[in-house]
Amino acid sequence: MDFALTEDQRILLDSFEKFGRKELEPLADEYDRNKTLRDPAVVKGLLKKLYPFGAASGPIPEEYGGLGMDYVTTGLIAERLSGFFGSLAGVCLIQTVCGRLMTESPNEACKKNVLPAICSGDSIGCLCVTEPDVGSFAAAIGTALKKVDRGYLLNGTKTWISNGSISDKAIVIATIDRSLGPKGLTAVLVDRDRSPYQTRELEKMGMKAFPTSELIFEDVKVPADHLIAEPGQGLKTTLRTFELARSLMAVGSVGMSRAALALAVKYAQERKQFGKEIGSFQLIQAMISDMRTRTDAAALLTYRAFWMMDQGERCDAQSAMAKYYATEAAVETASECVQILGGYGLSEEYPAERYFRDARMQTIPDGTTQIQKLIVGRDTLGLSAFV
Repeated sequence: MDFALTEDQRILLDSFEKFGRKELEPLADEYDRNKTLRDPAVVKGLLKKLYPFGAASGPIPEEYGGLGMDYVTTGLIAERLSGFFGSLAGVCLIQTVCGRLMTESPNEACKKNVLPAICSGDSIGCLCVTEPDVGSFAAAIGTALKKVDRGYLLNGTKTWISNGSISDKAIVIATIDRSLGPKGLTAVLVDRDRSPYQTRELEKMGMKAFPTSELIFEDVKVPADHLIAEPGQGLKTTLRTFELARSLMAVGSVGMSRAALALAVKYAQERKQFGKEIGSFQLIQAMISDMRTRTDAAALLTYRAFWMMDQGERCDAQSAMAKYYATEAAVETASECVQILGGYGLSEEYPAERYFRDARMQTIPDGTTQIQKLIVGRDTLGLSAFV
């Protein structure tokens, strides 16, 4: 693995840094307080501005409207976007994951009709896996897809769905027969205009601007040509998508860690107590050292997973390691940032408290830390702790 950035990567990142400092960073606190990203018009406007940088469509092939970027470059952009505005990075993560899942579908007509709008930001997508009583054990999904004349009827409830309330398109993992377990799972594309579904926003402690919703499907009619994974392929499709989703969650946490570290360093260099900068105190230096080291370790684990994807290799265990280490590292780093800032760390006048709340969110979605450890354990031992 070559750690040096290519010339193209340097140019892209320099351009994105300037854009992000000017256009995104100033919005983060206000949009977080006002939950502004729950307005689809605002989100679509931002997605269009982000399109040239590949923030929401980087790895999608150009023939479908993406930029055809490699995964490492996709990760580099996602890291910096998360440092500027974590909630917006979450929206872009879901767009990217939806695009990747659609790209791998055998339904070519559906891909050509839907993917360009997802990539451009004209349509907002969401991926519906979790249910009120189904989390990590996806094989137990109960949302039902029933074959009817000229299509399907979809019934069920999905919860904690990112981008759910603002979505135009929903990719729903459902079952044709729950008794078949994983062999009954499929994936279907639901166009909200054509096949309306209900949504309810769910409030949460962090990433407040990032829409997270419950979706309710009651006898929703879906055309037959909107099936994007054959029965029995739904779980496989989901697990392949998790590799990218977990790597993007991890790199987002790296971005949050770097932002928290930068804020702590700046404050420690400027704040004076007992006649000297607090950064000269040994305990502060120890905290800064820990923050920097765990952030770099998280980045190395994460970019290894992206690099493996670029080589066409599976990285189930590597993306799981990256996800659980990077997200937990971000929580510790953001917490120490709050500690270094003292009372200002608790104040909404500084972004430290937002970094902490946002970082704490990252340890749960796309598989908790504990689930990631079981994946790594299974890969290492050849023995599964899952039922």
